[in-house]
Amino acid sequence: MTETATGIRRRRMRRVMACGLAVASMLLGLGDRADAAGQAVRFAHWVPTTHALHQGVEDWAKAVTAESKGTLEVQVFPAEQLGKARDHYDMVASGIADLALVVPGYTPGRFPVVSVLELPFLVPSAAQAAAPFDSWYRPLAPREMPEVTYCLGIVQEPGILHSRKPVVVPEDVEGMKLRPGSALVGRLFASMGASAVSISAPEAREAAARGVIDAATLAYGTLVSFGLDKVLNNHMDLPLYSVPVLYLANTRWYQGLSGDARAAVDAHCSVADAVRQSTAWGDWERAGRGVLAALPNQTFTNPDAAQRALWAETGKPFRAQWIADAGAKGVDGAAALAELEAAIAAAAPPVPR
Repeated sequence: MTETATGIRRRRMRRVMACGLAVASMLLGLGDRADAAGQAVRFAHWVPTTHALHQGVEDWAKAVTAESKGTLEVQVFPAEQLGKARDHYDMVASGIADLALVVPGYTPGRFPVVSVLELPFLVPSAAQAAAPFDSWYRPLAPREMPEVTYCLGIVQEPGILHSRKPVVVPEDVEGMKLRPGSALVGRLFASMGASAVSISAPEAREAAARGVIDAATLAYGTLVSFGLDKVLNNHMDLPLYSVPVLYLANTRWYQGLSGDARAAVDAHCSVADAVRQSTAWGDWERAGRGVLAALPNQTFTNPDAAQRALWAETGKPFRAQWIADAGAKGVDGAAALAELEAAIAAAAPPVPR
């Protein structure tokens, strides 16, 4: 018996409806499982899983997940899985990530106030500067970063100059192609005759191997983590600068959290968390020096008092520039810098190197 056109259409419709019900059932089942596991939260960062910052993010994610009592499930996406290091601020602002680890220095000139840590010789150690910096920047963050919600700011152990040839005084860097830790550090070394090459830390290893750069400024542990010690094996033992690394949240995501979920996030967006993470990161960075010292073909130079005075002199013009840049953001730069310096000086002494 030949099937009519109407019958064929009805049979096809039944199949479509059956498929639709099956898909709906599957999605409902997935939804039930997602609810059981908590709301999935995307935390993006850019360092490799061997880096101390990754472990810090992992620990933070587990703490928030536990604090939320199953409301949230913070998932970490390391090593630029969701985007390049320099894009993480815009990723969290736009919602590509709910949370992100952001280095403001990767977008030069955009966030001059928070870049205060880059000023030469301001930070004696991450542990000493952590609480003063995080407490100082919290009320300023909404003014400078209105597109996101500030969680906490951690402090890098002061960066060291690593190069192909030994460096002791500022004139030794003349003619070098250098990957700076930030734009301000780039300008600092440019004033000494070096050429700044603006690339992120994950890109620096290949750049050094290809001869694109002759030097880089990084803390010791990070240098080892990215494998740069294979090329840049001369290390000047002089703490030059630091950089802030921020935990930032997407504002729409944060404001949409339930009370319990938001309380869990807030509990770990604290000065205490900033100190804990900065201290742990600083310990890890300093341990990197011991790793290097045990390797062959690594050279360490230690400028004497007169040579250190020459380095200190190079940094003076940049204080005035930071004060002016902060003023353009509506911040009294001179007063803000004096406040931060006093807080760091009053904090606990630096951890012995």
